[in-house]
Amino acid sequence: MNKEAELKKINTEIKVYINEASFISNSCRNKLIKMLGKAYDIDLPVEDFARIDVELLENGNIIMRGDEYSRDSDLSFEEVLSRYALFKTQVDEMLQRRGKKAFPNSEKNNIINLFVVFLLGTFFLLLAIFGIRSFFDGRYFDCLSLLFLIVFWLIPSVRERFQQAFYYIKRKFKR
Repeated sequence: MNKEAELKKINTEIKVYINEASFISNSCRNKLIKMLGKAYDIDLPVEDFARIDVELLENGNIIMRGDEYSRDSDLSFEEVLSRYALFKTQVDEMLQRRGKKAFPNSEKNNIINLFVVFLLGTFFLLLAIFGIRSFFDGRYFDCLSLLFLIVFWLIPSVRERFQQAFYYIKRKFKR
């Protein structure tokens, strides 16, 4: 296999790794970029862009977002391949470790919030039924105290939870 084809294959694999890491999180993607720079003794800047293009050159230099980052001395192509093989094993281990979580912490917190919102919604519905029954039975004091409970305690304390749940569901259905 010639150098150009091998280099093209390596650069395609690097793009796949970056996409996988981006799917997990931006910090995972940034860690992968740091690992690539460390593998080739280059200090790559870690920036939070939506897309990052990284390309490895045959002398061991790296082009990222159109800027070339050079090493102090050029590497032979065989050394570039051996460093890439080491980098590849490290990245595979990292992605396998990080990808094992079925639900990341933010997902877990959002699911718990949905459950709490469901419980509070049910509680609110039961209070509303009790308030309507109290009104029709002529127990106006119960109805009035229930109205104060809902207006001054329940609505302000759960407004943010309902908004978070709404935005979470909206995000999930957009995908």
